[in-house]
Amino acid sequence: MPNELCLAGAGSGKTHKVVTESIAEIERGGKVLVVTYTTNNQIELRSRFLKEYGKASERFVVKGLYSFYLEDMIRPYQRVVFPDRIESFFFNADNPHLNQKTRRPLPGRAERLADGQVNPLYYLTSCKTKAHTGLLAKLATHIAKETKNSASLRLKEIYTKVYFDEVQDLVGWDYSALSYLNKAMPGSICCVGDFRQTIYDTTFGQKAPQSAVDKIKSFTAMKFELKPLAMNRRCIKLICEIADQVHQHAYEKTDSAVVKVPDEFNHHLGAFVVRQSEVSDYIATFSPIVLRSNVRSGTKYLPPEARCHNFGGSKGLGFDRVLIIPSESQLDFVYGLENPFGGKDSEVAQNKLYVAITRARYSLGFVVADKKADGLPYPIWQKP
Repeated sequence: MPNELCLAGAGSGKTHKVVTESIAEIERGGKVLVVTYTTNNQIELRSRFLKEYGKASERFVVKGLYSFYLEDMIRPYQRVVFPDRIESFFFNADNPHLNQKTRRPLPGRAERLADGQVNPLYYLTSCKTKAHTGLLAKLATHIAKETKNSASLRLKEIYTKVYFDEVQDLVGWDYSALSYLNKAMPGSICCVGDFRQTIYDTTFGQKAPQSAVDKIKSFTAMKFELKPLAMNRRCIKLICEIADQVHQHAYEKTDSAVVKVPDEFNHHLGAFVVRQSEVSDYIATFSPIVLRSNVRSGTKYLPPEARCHNFGGSKGLGFDRVLIIPSESQLDFVYGLENPFGGKDSEVAQNKLYVAITRARYSLGFVVADKKADGLPYPIWQKP
């Protein structure tokens, strides 16, 4: 029986799927592990489980990705590499073996020592008690190879079901570690994610896979069964259609499950262009959540009372009304250009726009300079 990759579109209820299936597994006498990347998602999973099940359970375990690598794939068998216990991990925003100013390799950090042994300073900090987060997956893979996949076989004995949430953020060595787990636990692993929402990376480096297309190919190569979850329970139909256009319909069409709109939102539904000069009026009228690239976006025209989130910080959230301040390449999408995401770093900008659009339940506004607002695919909001 193959493992599963659930391609869960925005608002499709992936958390509901994980929690309800976990409860069913527990009631059958099983034990479930859920591994996810962000702290917010760990909190949400525990909260939703408690709400649905009515109480906490030792048979429902939620861990962050880095904690999972360290506690379950590295520590139990780390003595094949390092004799002393690795106490914790050290977060890397960048490659710890490069001089941050010159970008040149630091001395003494090579992966192997002169005698061919593993260099502790490659995987560990100078105190040798903390592992670099950017290399945890690689270390887990190395230990799996040296121990004939013992950690994965151990996990098979502990858990009857393992969920990996937010798998769109996995990259490079994460897939090598996952391949070992896949071999040892057929039919027990369910990976859940939306590759259109890839904003974060779990590590640095250029090891494949990096792109959404290559990541999905990696799952296919591991014989994962792909299962789409394309019903959006958050957004009205028009917003789902606009979101599908961001990736030029490269993914399965999204359907909206929203059949009834509350009366208080019926007077302003759909997508609109909002002139920069009228942003304050629009916010005063509808009180939308403003989504933007960073804290500097829109500072010239946003009123003090505007409620703002950066694109990445809005993941997993939903709002009745959203006002987006698009970046330059995202504006090309709003303008209706044929290939708006064709430049450098385009996939990140594309994914961030998809995330922003799919936060909106009933109305969506795009902020555009006054002189460029006419003739766009969306109606211009008219101040009363």
